[in-house]
Amino acid sequence: MIQYDVSSGMCVLRLDCPPLNALNYPLLEDLCESLARANADEAVRGIVIIGDAKHFSAGADINLFEKLCGREDATGMSRVFQEAFGQVEDSLKPVVAALAGKVFGGALELAMACHFRVCTEEARFATPEVNLGINPGAGGTGRLPRLVGVGPALEMLLSGRMIDAARALELGLVDAISPGKRLLETALDMLRRGDAPRKTRTLEEKTGDVIINGTAFERAEQKLAAVRPDIIAPRNIIETVRIGLAESFAAGLLAEQESFAGCMETPATRNKIYLFFAMRQSGKPAHPSDTATRDISKVAVVGSGSMGTGIAHAMIIGGVATIVYDENPAAMEKAIVKIRRSIEKRVADGKLAESRGADMLSLLSTATGWQDLADADLVIEAVFEDVDIKQAVLRRIEAVCTPGTIIASNTSTISLDVLAEVLSAPRRLIGMHFFNPAQRMPLLEVIRRQQTSQQVVATVLRLAGHIRKTAVLVNNREGFLVNRLFIPYLKEAFWLLEEGAAAEDIDAAMVEFGFPMGPLVLIDMAGLDILAATDAVLHRTFPYHQRLSDVATRLVEQGRLGQKTGGGVYDYQKGDYTPHHSPALDETVDRVRQDQGVTPRGIAKDEITHRLVMRMVAEAFRVLAEDIVQRESDIDVAMVLGTGFPDFRGGILRYARDMGLDRVLEQLRELEKQCGERFLPCGINLIGES
Repeated sequence: MIQYDVSSGMCVLRLDCPPLNALNYPLLEDLCESLARANADEAVRGIVIIGDAKHFSAGADINLFEKLCGREDATGMSRVFQEAFGQVEDSLKPVVAALAGKVFGGALELAMACHFRVCTEEARFATPEVNLGINPGAGGTGRLPRLVGVGPALEMLLSGRMIDAARALELGLVDAISPGKRLLETALDMLRRGDAPRKTRTLEEKTGDVIINGTAFERAEQKLAAVRPDIIAPRNIIETVRIGLAESFAAGLLAEQESFAGCMETPATRNKIYLFFAMRQSGKPAHPSDTATRDISKVAVVGSGSMGTGIAHAMIIGGVATIVYDENPAAMEKAIVKIRRSIEKRVADGKLAESRGADMLSLLSTATGWQDLADADLVIEAVFEDVDIKQAVLRRIEAVCTPGTIIASNTSTISLDVLAEVLSAPRRLIGMHFFNPAQRMPLLEVIRRQQTSQQVVATVLRLAGHIRKTAVLVNNREGFLVNRLFIPYLKEAFWLLEEGAAAEDIDAAMVEFGFPMGPLVLIDMAGLDILAATDAVLHRTFPYHQRLSDVATRLVEQGRLGQKTGGGVYDYQKGDYTPHHSPALDETVDRVRQDQGVTPRGIAKDEITHRLVMRMVAEAFRVLAEDIVQRESDIDVAMVLGTGFPDFRGGILRYARDMGLDRVLEQLRELEKQCGERFLPCGINLIGES
């Protein structure tokens, strides 16, 4: 696991634990033994710890988290890592970390325990533990402030955001930057200078100003106001850093152990870790085969509306040459300008290197006619959600493309079996449902028909990973997965509105539950006409969904479609998307209640939340029973990434199982009596394990 090599008085310890040099217990043991050996060898004057040419280490092996059975296990894991890195820091001979790739989490903690650090120009650094609901547990909360200062350290620890090599050098996180080909030689040169070991834990020059430190802690604590009480890691991180500085480094290590164990005991952290593993599985076939995949070097996107534009943008971000076609040249040019301006803005804001932005834009081109799509490996239609329009486009695509071209539809609701009717070779048709905006949203639903070629499925799943999307493989059925669950949720919000709940109360309840925004604000963003059209497809297939509330249909009839028309559920001022209470909505709701004979009633926040969540729960179990997905966790991944369902709750089915399935069944039956068959529990054995 550690390649040990001594030459000219220098010892190189090369991490060799494929594929990512993840730090596990055997690797740590081998590292410590190798360090002891080097320190005992009189011929060795200095030590370099390095990975391969492009990658240092993925950090702590995340699989270790699955084996933690309680507080004692968690503190024990933290202690093992702390002691191993402490041995690195206590080396009597200077140790240089030679860093390449993404140096995150435990990998960065190991690097900070070394006496000096050199990195490649492409290296990136982060402490992303907070995103899993935990704190660094291997000395990171103590060493990072001593290297970069309290303010920058707290920023990194609390945000999990990545910094580049230049910023790392500016902060003092690394001591030098090297071209990748000279990384090892630069590290050896650093050792040849003969500098004595510099222990990070003893550094004081960046932590000695009480006023600066106080300001940094004050700013960090102000950010806690936006953190849910369910998630304790941010507060623990601040306190652990404080203890490590105010008392001692050793006290900070003990606090770090206790904090790590405390986080691991919380449902929020367990749910975040559950989702981490679920996301790693979601894009993999449940029954892997040796099907060879095709190389996708060129993609064509037909349609340059918001979805087509976003898909093309996502492809070039992922490094895939992309050609855009629209029969409306003005719309096509508008799409290209939008993509170009977005990338140029990121460059201007310092979020993207100028050369990287130029590389992306060089991959983007436009077609002058259908014939220009002929050499594409994959063609994605992203036209209006209408069967006739999509079928016509698919016919044209098949007519100009080679027999080996994969044809994909970005449909969000229409059955692929219907779309396949017009193709002479339907086995190459697949669904690729991106979410708006496609260049930012991480989820991709990959939809397969029973007849879809396995090679086509495997190729698209591979492409999803290449363009950095988390794929969920879904069997074909109207609405697929996310819309199948989320449209009923949006419809339920309108039922609550009709029955007496205020729009603002509905949205506030779901934000409090953990969604980034409420359902009515969201549908105003997407468009009420989109909701009506999507529901028309789903209601035909699933009559038990029951009708869309007349409140929504009448708003559409009035032309109140949401933000794009200046008013929907809420009113909007030109150029400002802040929702304002709408008297027009009040009038519409009153008329609907009169026509329906509904007497409005007060609806408490808990009932709002309960109704909306349980409507998704009911539909999720139906999807599971129909074998729409490969595994239960795929539903949780899709709802978190596709709809903003709170990750600290683990996803809709994880939430239901945490409630207790006997209780879920009882509550669904009560809601069925109260609201109708849309809450009817499906035939799945809810009490059994999936």
